[in-house]
Amino acid sequence: MSKKKVHILLTVCIGLVFFAVVVLVMYSILFGASVSGKLHHSFGVVPIERPATVLTHTFRLVNTTDHELQLTRAVPSCGCTTTDWPKESFAVGEVIEIPVNLTLRRSQLRSSTVRLEFDTGEVEVLRIEGIGRFIQPLAIMPPAPILYPNAAQGTRAVLRLEWTSNQRPTKPIIATPKGLHIEFDTWTLSTEENSNKGTPAIWTIRMRFTLDSAEVAQQEFTIKMEGAPDLVVFFTISEAPPGTIRD
Repeated sequence: MSKKKVHILLTVCIGLVFFAVVVLVMYSILFGASVSGKLHHSFGVVPIERPATVLTHTFRLVNTTDHELQLTRAVPSCGCTTTDWPKESFAVGEVIEIPVNLTLRRSQLRSSTVRLEFDTGEVEVLRIEGIGRFIQPLAIMPPAPILYPNAAQGTRAVLRLEWTSNQRPTKPIIATPKGLHIEFDTWTLSTEENSNKGTPAIWTIRMRFTLDSAEVAQQEFTIKMEGAPDLVVFFTISEAPPGTIRD
């Protein structure tokens, strides 16, 4: 490519960039802030229940224009966010209350926006975020193990722990009914903590269940760990030929 063509191409690119800047400036002048108030809300770190917890924050914005405002649309950026936005118009200086719901389904950072569109063409964007942390950081897979009396290698399951540290946790303490035996391997770090994504460290440990017989008084056991609520696990008993491996 000749120097002349390169010069022309650079000139065109600079012109496009300048045009884009002018458009953005004019847009901000014509469609500048139409309301005052806090447009961003963070719930911080929030304890959540399984399978999900819905958090609600009400934005309170003041109409700072010289005319009435009426919302025509309020568009969330993802399915985790909903809003029951007001349909009536708001006079100059009046407060607009907009409730926004954020659903947290995992122990992670979740952020979302709601684009507010007014009948005059003015636009504002609300931002909302929160970091979920399950109140019960323990989970077992399968959630309801099936146990087989006298199976040679028993039944296996995996215990999952959301932990606040990459250091190995201590082994759980188990309260079991008579006739049920549970053995553990060692904790394995499956996923390291990620502060950018707001995710905790994930540790897993393999479990092995064996039954002396089908006659167990109580078909549940309790897993105890320091810093976590007790996890009660229910199981069922099924007959199987001796020596059958159940993983």
